[in-house]
Amino acid sequence: MAAPVVHVEVRGLDEGALAAFYRDIFGWERNESLSIGSYSVAEIGAGDLTAATGPVPDWSARSVTFYIQVDDIEETLQRIEAAGGARVMPRTVGPDFGSKHILVFTKFVDPAGNVVGLVETPRS
Repeated sequence: MAAPVVHVEVRGLDEGALAAFYRDIFGWERNESLSIGSYSVAEIGAGDLTAATGPVPDWSARSVTFYIQVDDIEETLQRIEAAGGARVMPRTVGPDFGSKHILVFTKFVDPAGNVVGLVETPRS
C-alpha cells in the first residue's frame, strides 16, 4: 500500500485571511482542538487528513503543490478569483487513464501567493 498524505500546510503572511480563503472556497473549518498557536488546523478528508494554515517561517524557501478535488473546476475558479485568488493555467484535459477516468486539472494562486492545484471529480 502506498503511504498516504496525512497533512498539508499552506503558509502566508496573513494567516487569518488565508484560513478564511480556504474556509470560504473549500469548507475547511478550523478545529480548535487541533489548532496550535498561530496555526489553524482543519480536518479536510477521509481518515486522518488535516490541513494547516500558518505564518511563513524564516527557513521556508521551497514549495510543494497539492491538488484539491472539486466537482466543477470553472465554478471553483470563479469563486477563487472573487475571493482574491487567480488562475495560473486554464482547465486542462489530461491523458485518458482508461477504465479509471480522464484527468482534468488546473492550478491557481491563493491570496498569499501559494500555487495550488485542482482536480475535477471524475464523471461516470
